[in-house]
Amino acid sequence: MAFFDLETPENNETDNLVWLGHLSPDSDTIGSAIGAAELFGGEPRRAGELNKETAFVVDYCGVEVPKMISKVEGQKVGIVDFNQKTQLHKDVDNKDIVAIIDHHAIQDQPITFNTAMSVDIRPWGSAATILADRFEKMGKVPSATTACVLLAGILSDTLIFESPTTCSQDKPFAEKLAKIAGIEDLYAFGQAMMEAKSDLADVSAYDVLKSDFKHYEINGKKVGYGVAETLLPQQLLDRKADLLTEMKGEKAKQGLDFIFFAIVDTKTKNSHLVIYSDAEAELATTSYGEAVDNNLMYLPGMMSRKSQLMPAVQAVLSA
Repeated sequence: MAFFDLETPENNETDNLVWLGHLSPDSDTIGSAIGAAELFGGEPRRAGELNKETAFVVDYCGVEVPKMISKVEGQKVGIVDFNQKTQLHKDVDNKDIVAIIDHHAIQDQPITFNTAMSVDIRPWGSAATILADRFEKMGKVPSATTACVLLAGILSDTLIFESPTTCSQDKPFAEKLAKIAGIEDLYAFGQAMMEAKSDLADVSAYDVLKSDFKHYEINGKKVGYGVAETLLPQQLLDRKADLLTEMKGEKAKQGLDFIFFAIVDTKTKNSHLVIYSDAEAELATTSYGEAVDNNLMYLPGMMSRKSQLMPAVQAVLSA
C-alpha cells in the first residue's frame, strides 16, 4: 500500500478509501467523516446508529447518512475523532488504517502501527475544527452542506463554545463555516441541536445509555463511560432505576470493571453521575471528591468527559 499523506492529498490513492469515526457516532464524528471524504477523497462511513442530535443535523444540513462500515477486501480507512482501539469497529483491522485526524489525548489502548502513519492530533475543541483548518490551508472551500455538518461538529463538541475543551480556533472557524453554509445565526442552530438531543422521553433506557458511550482500558481495568448532554436533566434522573438496570446488563455483557453514566445539564453546566455499585462509588469518590447519595453523585462545574470526567478516573486507576 502506498504511503497516505495528509499533507499531499493529490498524491494519495483513494480507491476503496473510507473515513470513519468511533462506535457512538456524534455530530463531530459524522461531520468530520463527511468533511475528510470531501477534502481528501473517499467516502464517509459510520460505526453505529446516530443519536437524536446527529440525526437532526444530517436532516437539517441536507446530507445523506453515511453508510455503515463493513468488511471490504483491500479497504483503506482514515480515522476521525478517536484514536483508541476500544472505540474501533470490529470490521476494521489496524492494517486497514492509513491516517488519523483527532482531538483526543493518546491514552491507554491507542491504535498502534508497524509503520509510520500520517496523524494529525491537536488539542482543539473538535475534529471538525481541524478539518476546517485543513480546508483553509489547502485553499479549498467546503460545499455548503459539508460546511454545515462541520459547523455542527464544532458546536456539538464545544457545547456552543461553553465546554472547557473549547479552544481559540473553534469559534472563528465556526463563524467562517456558518457563512459558507448560509446559516445566519449559528447560536440558534446550536440551540436547536441541543434541543433535539435533549428530549429523550421516547428513547429506551438502553439507547440513552449507549448513545454516547465509550470504552477505556486503564492499567488493565476496563471502564465504560456513557454521557447524555441535555437541557432536560430531570427527565433522565426520573429514569434512574431503568438506567441502573441497563448499566448492570452492559457491565456484565462487556466484562467491565467499572461503568458510569453522566447526565450533563447543558443549561446549568453541571453533571449528575449515576453510580451503579459500591465499586463505582469508591472510584468516583476518590476521583471526584464528592459524596454518593442514592446512586447519584452531583458534580458541579463538570461537563466534559474528555477533559474533566475521564482524566480524574484515569489518574486514580493509573496511580
